[in-house]
Amino acid sequence: MYHWKMGRQLAVGVHARTAALAALLGAVCFPSSARAQPEDGVDSKLDDPPAAEKQADDEKAQGDETPGEKDRELEAAPEPTDANAPLEKDGKAYKFIGVRFRNVIVPKFMINLFADGGASVNVFTFGPEFTTRKNGLELDLALSYADYSMDPFLFKGKNDNQFAWEMVSSDMKLVYFTSDLLFEIPLDEEKGRFSLLVGGGVGLGVVFGDLHRAQAYPNAGASNPSPDDVSSWSRCTGPGGPGGAYCDASNNHYGDYDEPSWVNGGAKPSVFPWVSFPQVSFRYKPIKQLQTRLDAGMSITGFFFGMSAGYGL
Repeated sequence: MYHWKMGRQLAVGVHARTAALAALLGAVCFPSSARAQPEDGVDSKLDDPPAAEKQADDEKAQGDETPGEKDRELEAAPEPTDANAPLEKDGKAYKFIGVRFRNVIVPKFMINLFADGGASVNVFTFGPEFTTRKNGLELDLALSYADYSMDPFLFKGKNDNQFAWEMVSSDMKLVYFTSDLLFEIPLDEEKGRFSLLVGGGVGLGVVFGDLHRAQAYPNAGASNPSPDDVSSWSRCTGPGGPGGAYCDASNNHYGDYDEPSWVNGGAKPSVFPWVSFPQVSFRYKPIKQLQTRLDAGMSITGFFFGMSAGYGL
């Protein structure tokens, strides 16, 4: 009986150890279904090698920046600009070199404010021009050749008597150095192509050539000769003669007399001033490197109009 009990206890112990060993091997070799399921809803596709590689490629293409950072970079990126755009920036100086042409009109009515006779004269001037601009203020420096050649006309002082007429002609030439100061009124602020310029100018001209003058008398047979008809008059060749009282000895202005310059005691100017005010110009700048201008104004000798063109330096 004793031996039967001992055998039974031994069999129960062996069976218990066998069951424990089997449970340990099962836990190691076959993980529980709870461990095999995805935790916290993580997509099990991440364990799929093709899906993982695709996600990595997408992240690489997007880069490490957040969407907000990318938007800020797009906003900060400068817009492309046209290198030939005519718009001028504040604080920056713009320089041009070019040529100018002007027609100065000396009207007869202005001459008649101070003298009798005379004639309207067109004086053509042209030459190089240098322009510098900054903040809508323009300075034009010009060296101009002016032709003051005039056909013969009758002329006398305002207070001289009827016998004091002289026949005057000129082949004088002037070289002017002038400067114009102009203020800009933009007409096309967004693109800077069109604008008005207002201001004035000063300068000085050096005089070359001769001023011819001689006492004149009406031709024989001319009744009530008009000083506006120079063909009905002749130059006096000396005192007296056919001219009578018109050819007196009050001066020596006979024949082909040339008036001396100021430096030689005569009345012909050696230098001549240029003053223009007001001056109005229309400016057109199609591209950065080119500007054109139409000018009009009034000077001490009359009215003028002209044009200029300059290339940007």
